[in-house]
Amino acid sequence: MVDSYLTPKLKEGESVDLSLYPPRTRVNIRLYGLSCKDWLPADVFEYKNQWKPNAEVVNVRGNFSKAQAWCKQNLYLQDWDVIKHAMPDDSHNFLFKYPEQAMLFKLTIQ
Repeated sequence: MVDSYLTPKLKEGESVDLSLYPPRTRVNIRLYGLSCKDWLPADVFEYKNQWKPNAEVVNVRGNFSKAQAWCKQNLYLQDWDVIKHAMPDDSHNFLFKYPEQAMLFKLTIQ
């Protein structure tokens, strides 16, 4: 789990020397990918708000920490979001930008 925060998630064929970038940019590369290295938190918020209305929603009962850990380890932070205690039964809604990621999540977590 710790490795996912230290190792940048790169696309096929991408490589990067993190020592060339300042600390904040390194964190962005690790969390959001090389194409989003100059993003500010406000940019991430705006980006998420663009795709949220059409997001694929997966409802999770229990296993919140396991589900959140899976998302952090396998997905970019800008491509998923969570709404805690979204339903009356205190279940949580995970929102995904891509339906394929939602399907993988369902198969892995539930």
